[in-house]
Amino acid sequence: MAFKLMRNHFSKSNETLVAGLDIGTSKVCCAVGRIESSGDLTVLGYGFYASRGLKGGTIVDMEALQDAVAHAVHGAENMADEVIEEVFVSISPALCQSKTVQVGLPISSHPVDDDDIKKIIQQAVGSVQKEQAVVIHNIPMNYDIDGVSGIRDPRGMFGDMLRAKIHLMQCSKAPLRNLTACVERSHLDVAGFVSSVYASGLSTLVEDELDLGVTLVDMGAGSTTIGLFYNGKLAHVDVVSMGGAHVTSDIARAFSTPLIQAERLKTLHGTALIAPADARESVLVPQIGDEDSSKGHQITKAELTEVIRPRVEEVFEKVKAKIEVSPFHKYVGRRLVLTGGASLLSGVPELAALILDKQMRLAKPLHLSGLSQVARVPSFSACAGLMIYGQKQKGPYAMLASKRGASNSPFGRIGGWLRENI
Repeated sequence: MAFKLMRNHFSKSNETLVAGLDIGTSKVCCAVGRIESSGDLTVLGYGFYASRGLKGGTIVDMEALQDAVAHAVHGAENMADEVIEEVFVSISPALCQSKTVQVGLPISSHPVDDDDIKKIIQQAVGSVQKEQAVVIHNIPMNYDIDGVSGIRDPRGMFGDMLRAKIHLMQCSKAPLRNLTACVERSHLDVAGFVSSVYASGLSTLVEDELDLGVTLVDMGAGSTTIGLFYNGKLAHVDVVSMGGAHVTSDIARAFSTPLIQAERLKTLHGTALIAPADARESVLVPQIGDEDSSKGHQITKAELTEVIRPRVEEVFEKVKAKIEVSPFHKYVGRRLVLTGGASLLSGVPELAALILDKQMRLAKPLHLSGLSQVARVPSFSACAGLMIYGQKQKGPYAMLASKRGASNSPFGRIGGWLRENI
């Protein structure tokens, strides 16, 4: 039976609350924060629960996933001592298509204004919009007026033709509808969907990385996502359909052990890089069907590494191939930021730096206060980023953007299309 939330009171502070819900293959994470009068974001509470019912970003068991969502939300609310009404929800990039389009608009009779910006973005969205799909992010990369490129904000400028290069992320409506239904069963509204790699970038990247160019690799359980950022924007997204859960499955198959024991082996003894002493150290591997977990087969740590490393290498080789075919790879340089739960496996950061030939750092959430060490880990990056995204909707930035008519900015609220299209 599904876990049910009881909501019988309304928090007066709800207008300053912001919540994120990261629904992944291995875990569901919910976090609640408060926007202070200074504009800063303080984390009030968070909850984790084992994810069930999701595969490849797609729901395969609605009741099981709803139960996991409800438990995670309940845990976050209890810690925060608040009741939330809406959440920003992560969406797997595996369900989306990343595409950059170029569009133009005549402006000869007047200086560029907010209406022109809206029109050119609507034109870009309309050029890819399909009946059964919706654009969740539209990110203007740069503008061009009469051949003068590299313009970040063309408002107030004169010319004959305004052109723009805009990064669009488009998702099918069906999975969004299903995720919306799942969240609403926990008596919550969906404030908006945010690409998980975009959210991770908001929480882990620093300003210089965003401006100079960086490759963000978010390693989850079911997939590994690549985000290319430069000039302060998310320029391209791609996905490799392999993650930490595939390493676990490899271990389970190789040593005939249950998945739960394979995960334990990976976490406690696993590494992607072999050490000289590993051939002399042995670990016990319980066998499938054995009732006594203290009995099992002895293997060396070297044998375990021989199973783990090929899969990790395959993931990063595929990541490298995805990066190299992207038209934006030349702009992001050699800076690599690695995050996500699967990045914590010993030896993975070193192998990533070696195969991708980049200067690497392992990232955990930044830009937040009140976050305990328990949650200041790479696996919390996307959830933290969802709160930061929400902060930019409710905080002073959002009010300024609204006055300037910038609702279509990369941080613009996407609840509008949610209501209109889903």
